Amino acid sequence: DDIVLLFVGRLQPLKAPDVLVAAAADLVARHPQWRPRLRVVINGGPSGSGIERAEDLPKLVADLGLQDVVRFMDPITRDALPDLYRAADAVVVPSYSESFGLVAVEAQACGTPVVASRVGGLTTAVGDGGVLVAGHDPHDFATALELVVGEPARRNRMAQSARKHAERFSWSATADATRRAYDLALRERPILMRRYA
Repeated sequence: DDIVLLFVGRLQPLKAPDVLVAAAADLVARHPQWRPRLRVVINGGPSGSGIERAEDLPKLVADLGLQDVVRFMDPITRDALPDLYRAADAVVVPSYSESFGLVAVEAQACGTPVVASRVGGLTTAVGDGGVLVAGHDPHDFATALELVVGEPARRNRMAQSARKHAERFSWSATADATRRAYDLALRERPILMRRYA
């Protein structure tokens, strides 16, 4: 019966796991009855600029009084990740920048809805199986999470859509798209050569 919110990634300011922690505090304030069931799982380790600020996130958890809600996990193997994604009610990707958003696609492939920042590649990676949040206000993330985990029927619809959306990024779909791009380039080559000759 737990409500599991999952963050997977490097623990550094760019990935913004602090936004999820603050959003969890907002959810607890809105729904005190959720607290015994709310689990925020942060899977990852400090990296880049996060190494020098490794204590910031645990300190934020303590300052917000969420030690009973937030659980830190060391990074797990790629083979174990699907089980972790499937155990979550939502995967949260609050990054300030993402070139693509592989975590979002992996989560959706496991049938888990995603709540992510409306930035970079996440606008492509997250489809109907997720919610994109403009900005990084924890209140806005809490509202989006409330929609996903607070309405089981909506979450189930999103989970089904998530799987379908993730199929667009399979290896076979990617190979087909790459082949089509090369075919088009080869067909257009004489036109391009004349234009730039």
